[in-house]
Amino acid sequence: MQTNLKIARPVVAALGLFALGAIPAYAADVVQEVPPAPAPIETLPVASWAGPYAGVNLGYGFSGKTENTFTDQKTDGFVGGLFGGYNWQSDNFVYGVEGDIGYNGVKGEDNGVESKGGVEGSLRARLGYAVTPEILLYGTAGGAGRDVKLEDAVGSSSKGMFGWTAGVGTDIMLTDNVFGRVEYRYTDFGSKTIDGFGETDVKDNRVTFGIGMKF
Repeated sequence: MQTNLKIARPVVAALGLFALGAIPAYAADVVQEVPPAPAPIETLPVASWAGPYAGVNLGYGFSGKTENTFTDQKTDGFVGGLFGGYNWQSDNFVYGVEGDIGYNGVKGEDNGVESKGGVEGSLRARLGYAVTPEILLYGTAGGAGRDVKLEDAVGSSSKGMFGWTAGVGTDIMLTDNVFGRVEYRYTDFGSKTIDGFGETDVKDNRVTFGIGMKF
């Protein structure tokens, strides 16, 4: 009996040492098997275009036309003025209303008749999409009006014309509150009878460059 106890004691001791050595190894395996936390998904910030804004622009009117019974003129010249509006934003979509007022300096001459521009303005809707946080592409359309003056050797006459305008453009964030702009618009100012010159149609194209500020 004592012989069996003598044999059992070393065996029990060996098993105990083996168990103590296995526990840390098992614990290490358990720790290593914990899956790593998923990496956070990076989202690009969307710049805010929402709110009121105002600015100035300058550009060139080209391939215009002033046409009536007596003359068919090709017109061009500088244009410029002030613009302002308000934007709302939903994710990357931007929509709003904008107005502008300025001076239309396009002019032309044909068959002894000269045409000149004058004060002009428009009120338009805008719909755009922010393709990056700093770049907004947009379309715009609405009503437009301007003064037109026709003059020949006999005399001159002016009339206010009213029609529609539509175009596309890009606004680019330069700072948190300042943006640059490039815009193209086509405008049909409609048709009206101008005293001494008859029914007159007026149209123009323009490209303008502007700078604005958000408030």
